[in-house]
Amino acid sequence: MTNDLAALLPPLTVAAVFFAGVFWVVRREMGGKRRREDEQEKHRGGQ
Repeated sequence: MTNDLAALLPPLTVAAVFFAGVFWVVRREMGGKRRREDEQEKHRGGQ
């Protein structure tokens, strides 16, 4: 059984990193617009 888990560990690691990256990109693209507008307003107001 330990050999089975050792054989599955690399693909599971790659899959976990892939899904974490997809989650990060989707979160940045879907929720970043509001934050970018707020930052632009701060920069405009300070100058």
